Amino acid sequence: MFRPLLILIFAVAICLSNSVVAAEEYWEYTFRPGDSLWKIAEKYTTSINNWGELLRINSIEAAEDRTVLPGTRISIPVSMLKQQPAPALVIAVNGATYVVRVDGEQAELTVGTELFNGDRVVTGDRQSLRMQFADKSELQVLPNSEVVLDKLSQFEQTGMVDTRIRLNSGRVNTWVEKQKPGNRYEITTPAAITAVRGTSFRLSTDDSQVSRTEVTEGFVAVSAGEAEKDVKDGFGIVAEEGKSLPDPVKLLAPPEISGNLSVDKSKLQVSWMSLKGAEFYRYQLATDEKFDQVTIYGSTENSEIRLDELSPGQYFLLVKGVDQNQLEGLDSTIGSFVIEEPIVLETTIWDIIVPVGLLLLAL
Repeated sequence: MFRPLLILIFAVAICLSNSVVAAEEYWEYTFRPGDSLWKIAEKYTTSINNWGELLRINSIEAAEDRTVLPGTRISIPVSMLKQQPAPALVIAVNGATYVVRVDGEQAELTVGTELFNGDRVVTGDRQSLRMQFADKSELQVLPNSEVVLDKLSQFEQTGMVDTRIRLNSGRVNTWVEKQKPGNRYEITTPAAITAVRGTSFRLSTDDSQVSRTEVTEGFVAVSAGEAEKDVKDGFGIVAEEGKSLPDPVKLLAPPEISGNLSVDKSKLQVSWMSLKGAEFYRYQLATDEKFDQVTIYGSTENSEIRLDELSPGQYFLLVKGVDQNQLEGLDSTIGSFVIEEPIVLETTIWDIIVPVGLLLLAL
């Protein structure tokens, strides 16, 4: 009976070992002229002696001086890299947004809150926030969204950053710093993965597991299943789970907003030329130029907006067209407007007596 038990334990150990190996993550590196396995192990991994393990893992034949042909791609286990946690920092909050930590603890977010691997950020109606990552890239989470920070890490000495985000629902805007070779910045939705190399783009996903990527600067690579498409600035793409990835389409041009047409400067009235292909328009009114403090989110099928009940102060208006694919077009030039105090006319006793007297004379 003892021998079968040993065999069972040995089999379980093998299965567990295989599951650990299968779960290992890898970072890919492309060799440049002058590189060697020895140099790569010293620069990027925890020990110079890892060069032999890299040789074995990648099944490559190196010369006696351990050089490898330029252009060769190798995989390095993430666990072998000089890696350290790199929390994100909340730099702007609009409304009562909150985070759910890995241990289930829930806390309201404020400027200065640090966010870590596994944190889930949730915004409600008319709530938003902006966070900054280790490489100074920024992510703005818009209302009614849920974002999970799957991976936030930085590699010692090299400064390389690995940022992986999951957008479960809603919409985000992101501004990514120009990426160093080897950096990773990815946002995953139920329908696709968007990977960037220095760009500005928007990403949304809905309950039907359709994701929309709109690139406003640079380019991204969107992958779904085995297909991958490059999307450059001024183009967007719609990814739907279970369907083939279509070609990117050109985004609608930015609307040109007029000045305030209202005679009464305590109100706001603006218009723009209708955009061909626009099904409707979305707009935001904020009290700051970066649109972290949005006071109004709205939409209209007309090419004008009238807002009457605004508090005095400076406002910024952003408008964009939405096409038949529900892709948002390029942002309008940010319009800045000053709303004045409403003019209140003082009424005197003579303002009442004179009209009444004239009326009596007429009778």
